[in-house]
Amino acid sequence: MKKLLLVFLMFSFLICPCFAWGKKPKALLYFAKTEDLLEKSIFDDKKTGIFKIGEKIYFLAYTPLGFKSDYIKYQVVKQDDNAHVGGYSRIRNVTCRVKNKNYYSDYFILYEAGKYYLQIFDIENLNQWIVIGEFRVVE
Repeated sequence: MKKLLLVFLMFSFLICPCFAWGKKPKALLYFAKTEDLLEKSIFDDKKTGIFKIGEKIYFLAYTPLGFKSDYIKYQVVKQDDNAHVGGYSRIRNVTCRVKNKNYYSDYFILYEAGKYYLQIFDIENLNQWIVIGEFRVVE
């Protein structure tokens, strides 16, 4: 009985990590009002998601595995609160070169209040985003 239990425990310790290795680490997206706050929000893990009209919206996308290519595309999409289906409009669509394989940082300014999404794609696969984040712009 002890040998059977010992074999079972050894088997579970050897096999279970193999299942965990197959999981893909998630990408992260951080928003901030200034570059200084962006650096602090990464370490504090506080995600700010409310900005004022005309205010700079800094963001940082981090992926532990790195981007597959040297170019990414990010889109800012606005959700229309009155629409039930298909109430989305693309506000900003930018293709840019990444200098670091693991992260990309930039900012943009919006002049309309509403609910927005920032989605980041690898240029080789525009059908599935790498990371998506939600934020609001208020008056």
